[in-house]
Amino acid sequence: MEQLITSIYQTLEDYRADENRTLVRMTKDRIRNWISQFDNNLRVPILIELDNIFKKRYCSKSDVKYFLDQLIKVLTNDFGFKSSNEFLKNSDFLNLQPEGKSQRIMLSLLDDLIQDKYGLCLADCGTTSNKYSIYIDDILCTGLTLISDIKKWSEQNFSANKTNGQAVADNSTTLVFAYVFIHEKNYRKKVAEMRHKISYDLSSKHKMYRLFEIENSVSVSSKIDLIFPLEEGQTDRVKEYQTEITNLVDRRAIENGWKTGPNEFYRPINLPTKEDFFTSAENRKIVENAFLQKGIQILDNANSQIPNMRALGYSLPSLKDFGFGALCFTWRNVPNNAPLVFWYSGGGFTPLFEVTRGGNPIVNFNFVANPTTPHDDLPF
Repeated sequence: MEQLITSIYQTLEDYRADENRTLVRMTKDRIRNWISQFDNNLRVPILIELDNIFKKRYCSKSDVKYFLDQLIKVLTNDFGFKSSNEFLKNSDFLNLQPEGKSQRIMLSLLDDLIQDKYGLCLADCGTTSNKYSIYIDDILCTGLTLISDIKKWSEQNFSANKTNGQAVADNSTTLVFAYVFIHEKNYRKKVAEMRHKISYDLSSKHKMYRLFEIENSVSVSSKIDLIFPLEEGQTDRVKEYQTEITNLVDRRAIENGWKTGPNEFYRPINLPTKEDFFTSAENRKIVENAFLQKGIQILDNANSQIPNMRALGYSLPSLKDFGFGALCFTWRNVPNNAPLVFWYSGGGFTPLFEVTRGGNPIVNFNFVANPTTPHDDLPF
């Protein structure tokens, strides 16, 4: 167990380290104290899987800097510029999120990068033209932030007689999204929502670049790269919790005139067809059930009244599920769509990651809405 704790710590060592605050730093003691909150027979399997998952899904600050560096090179080439300086001067990097959000922090890293490599700062970008409008962020789970930001941006002025949305439509600018992580099912849903809530042109003409695309759809080929438990062997409390969510969603749907989807509490027993993400199918089952049951216990003890916060992370009020179950992490962000055991301070439970600001848990709400646009992988 101590070897696993040391290995996990070495992966997570830079988590919020640049803030120089002891409270938020990752330590071996924090990992040790966190795992002690699970039954003894679960501890080693959980640590084995987290050691494996963090090595795949934790992006350090240097990883994100590398992503930004490669992004500039790829976009310069894809859009036919002779130099990155020329590309940058024809590109507007959108700054749409409030202070403290991931976009602001990533833009600050980008500013440092282009000053060091190209002798430019963000203020120099787009000084020749705004031919490319580039939206950078770290994680797309359900995607409310993306839709909200881009809807507002599309309505703002591109020029004296033209909105940004009109500029995309007539090819005056190309809208580019660049993420560290996206969840493919929800990205497709965002494309459809963009079409219905903003415009067909924004949904069909944008370009998507990402470092990691996480498979979270329920299809024959899906790897199910997140926490999504099986129905077999669940406890009575899990079954009761499932009924509570179902009743809550149905009641709120009647009150608000929503349409509700099918039950999505459990993954099909035949998926994934081959276990590549966890070290074994058996360990996947152990971890998924442990996180689900512990998340329910946390909510019970916290007496939470937030309907969208579920045992496996924030969901949507109209969805019948245990939560999103996201497994992606950066040096400064754990999405609230991840299982509560990772981030929620409540119910007497100490989460693995400290994600509080001002002493209060970060409880953001992401939204969602369906399929397809061209998207390009970065070559790394």
